[in-house]
Amino acid sequence: MSYLPGGQTDGRERYRASRSLCRQVAESVSRPDPTRRSVLAGIGAAGATVAAPTVNAAQTARRQIQQQVNPLADRDAFEAFLDGVMETHLESHDIAGATVAVVDGDDEFSKGYGYADISAETPVDADETLFRIGSVSKLFTWTAAMQAVERGDLAINEDVDATLEAVDLPETYDEPIRLDHLATHTPGFEERVRGTFVQNESELRPLAEMLRTEQPSRVRPPGEFAAYSNYGSALAGQLVAETAGSSFETIIEDGIFEPLSMERSTFAQPVPDDFMDDLSKGYGADGRTDGEFEYVGIPPAGAMSATATDMASFVRAFLQDGATDDGRLLEAESVAEMHRRRFGHDERLNGIAFGFYEMSRDGVRVVGHGGDTELFHSLLFLLPEHDVGVFVSYNSVGGLEARPEFVDAFFEQYVADAASESEMSEPNGPPERSDAITGTYRSNRIPYTTSEKFLGFPSTISVSVDDDGRLITQPLGGETTRWMEVEPLLFTEVDGTDRLAFREDDGEITHLFLDSTPVTAFERLSRRETPMVHLAALAISLFVFLATVVGWPLAAGWRRYRGQAGALEGTEPPLRYARWVAGATSGAFLVFAVAFAAILATDPTGLLLGDPLRFRLLLVVPLLGAIGTALTVGLAAHAWYERQWGLPARLHYTAVAIAGVAICWVLVYWNLLWYRM
Repeated sequence: MSYLPGGQTDGRERYRASRSLCRQVAESVSRPDPTRRSVLAGIGAAGATVAAPTVNAAQTARRQIQQQVNPLADRDAFEAFLDGVMETHLESHDIAGATVAVVDGDDEFSKGYGYADISAETPVDADETLFRIGSVSKLFTWTAAMQAVERGDLAINEDVDATLEAVDLPETYDEPIRLDHLATHTPGFEERVRGTFVQNESELRPLAEMLRTEQPSRVRPPGEFAAYSNYGSALAGQLVAETAGSSFETIIEDGIFEPLSMERSTFAQPVPDDFMDDLSKGYGADGRTDGEFEYVGIPPAGAMSATATDMASFVRAFLQDGATDDGRLLEAESVAEMHRRRFGHDERLNGIAFGFYEMSRDGVRVVGHGGDTELFHSLLFLLPEHDVGVFVSYNSVGGLEARPEFVDAFFEQYVADAASESEMSEPNGPPERSDAITGTYRSNRIPYTTSEKFLGFPSTISVSVDDDGRLITQPLGGETTRWMEVEPLLFTEVDGTDRLAFREDDGEITHLFLDSTPVTAFERLSRRETPMVHLAALAISLFVFLATVVGWPLAAGWRRYRGQAGALEGTEPPLRYARWVAGATSGAFLVFAVAFAAILATDPTGLLLGDPLRFRLLLVVPLLGAIGTALTVGLAAHAWYERQWGLPARLHYTAVAIAGVAICWVLVYWNLLWYRM
């Protein structure tokens, strides 16, 4: 269902009618006035003439793309294209509203779609309506950090722990965490949910206090692997604030918002009163149910609210060497440093710059950053070599699916048609080392040491090879993707633009990397760590427990009804209490399983972000079950040693003991046997 103000109902028809026109415009229209893009293109052409008299086909194709990525060459055609895309997204993904800004050289376009407030029928206005931009906020944090580098307050290779005063980092590894580790998501922190978001304004605390009390563990040496880190970005915000002797919010206001005349942007939570009426509401999966204001516990990681027009000013600064008509943000050299690739898991895939990460595709280098709260989903991306930048934000859960479709539509319309497209051939056989690469891999962006670790359970990808020799990947519970090997251990998506690579270490395949997610690595799991093994252990154990707590009383009642003696009657202590111990153990684990599943289904946010007492009390139950398991194992061993009971009774009791051990093993792996934070 679509919730569009009047005047936008024919967008899809205009979109379809305008596609051929837009393509012709992109190929034939040039600007009448010289722009920075044309100057750079001229310099590049001159340099190529001097340095490389002959140009290969790939360079020629790339130069053609550079001349043709020009979305605002015809504003009417672009608006028709955008109207069709956005109306389709709002309707097909149940999105209440969205806002878009595009910068193309000296030109700028912004427009709102749908509603900021459905009940009040308030339309989205790109100039007035503020959206929560989530982790796109990090680009402002890293811009402030680069400004501190320009002032000499910080260095890119700064030892963070040596500089910070309010926060101490654990010395887990010999190598210190540097500023560039934070900027490339490679400091080695585990993921942490508690503290990243809070439930209400009263739970907000000063940044330094939150960073001290909700500090994640260091689980890998810095610089080895990227694992997206909200904490690392917030730590950079604290570092900037300390060196400047001011608050983070003041630094952003004075150093970024004011020079760029971003008068309708803020990191304040909630937003100031004069912005409150213009702040878009966030909506759930149905696009109609509005949610509460989402509070970010570590603001530098994602607390910003802004209009699309303000975001266009920020985009323009990064496309024009750090300066706009309103003021200078950074020196040109600093902008180049922020755009420069600084880390990558595989040189054949996208990597990470300073705060930005690469999103390159179709022969065009792209840098940007996405942003997600539970309700808002945003994206900022730049084509620096073409002076083109885009910001888009959706105010509903459906934006999570619409966002990649927006990028696909933009590139298909303005980039892909200009690129040289090659057809993918059929594989001659299975991939090289197919036996070595198949298996299960899990994202390294998970909690490792806390009871939040269960959040990483679904973050796995299974890898197999089909009968046609294509690689098949499937996320847990997700759809399959097919891949074609183009180089040893490098694959390209059959029906898409993504790429995938494997890392080999001492002859063993250890990691999987995706071109679309350079800020995350996927670690190969041993068989005993795979979700299927854990699910099987849980299912069998819970079945045994259920058979125990239901079957034993029913069997006892049936024997009593028939006047028969029980299998354990007449035994001496401690075996006289064996069934009570096993029954209580089974009951404890069943109660925990039901309660845990119910809480996850009804109030997972409260469990993770609310009063930790509830989580602590919940995890007392499996701990009691573990104690009961130890007693059950001992009693089972005693029964076998003394040859007590009949064989069926001993086997059933042993099954309960084994089930208890199995479920304890699973709970220990996921840090759920006792509370750990």
